[in-house]
Amino acid sequence: MLYTASFYAPQDWLGQAYRVSRAHPRGRRTQWETQPYLYPSRPLLLAYRREELDFAALSQAYREELDAAYGLTALFREWIEELPGRGDITLLCFENAQTPCHRRVAAQWLVEQEPGLALGDLR
Repeated sequence: MLYTASFYAPQDWLGQAYRVSRAHPRGRRTQWETQPYLYPSRPLLLAYRREELDFAALSQAYREELDAAYGLTALFREWIEELPGRGDITLLCFENAQTPCHRRVAAQWLVEQEPGLALGDLR
């Protein structure tokens, strides 16, 4: 099962946690793996922060970045193919559960790529 949660809500983490943000939360001990292929590009994040993109546009551009990485990177495809056998996985980022975040876009995109995955709570 694939879940999403905030770094700041460890009670919502299930199974192996993966950081899918470019940055590590300050003052937090590392309790997760990283998955750089799921990091949005810096230019995309900056455009969103400058409000040049709304969340829908960010989501579309981010999905295009994921599609490109998937097409070019065998290691990324292999990691995705192995996900169903890993048990529960939680994608982590900074935003709280009520705020739109790319981690939920990533989770939905991953399920589209790997039919053996199922979505759990997307927080």
